[in-house]
Amino acid sequence: MNYRDMTTEQKKEHIARVRKWQSENSEKFNEYQRKYKKNRYAEHPDRFRKRMSEDLNKNGIPKHFIRQRSQHILFKTHDKLTGYEIHHCFGYEDQNKFIYIPRALHLKIHKLLRNSNIRSDSNHWNDIRDLVNSCEEYTYIRN
Repeated sequence: MNYRDMTTEQKKEHIARVRKWQSENSEKFNEYQRKYKKNRYAEHPDRFRKRMSEDLNKNGIPKHFIRQRSQHILFKTHDKLTGYEIHHCFGYEDQNKFIYIPRALHLKIHKLLRNSNIRSDSNHWNDIRDLVNSCEEYTYIRN
């Protein structure tokens, strides 16, 4: 089971098991962490640059640029809210079209997209409209 799919009680139990193992195997754990970080940092910059350069929208513009512009547009006119995230459900062609939703709803949307085999970079507003409209918490739709 993925951590994000666990209930609060399951997450607490999982964290307790991990901390217990870490305390019992602290030297082994520290050695693993040193080895992992050393390998990860050595290969990370190249992988990151390659992934970002290949992650383009239909117009050839990098999606991370669209995400940055959307965030800039949002925070010029709207306060930053704790626990909220931007979601591009209208596609990545226009940086002005996105929704600002609670993180829990964002995770539900991506779970729905995964289960329905819908690409997250497509225009999937019609697929998630009911889920967003049924949310009791504040949502901001910029379309």
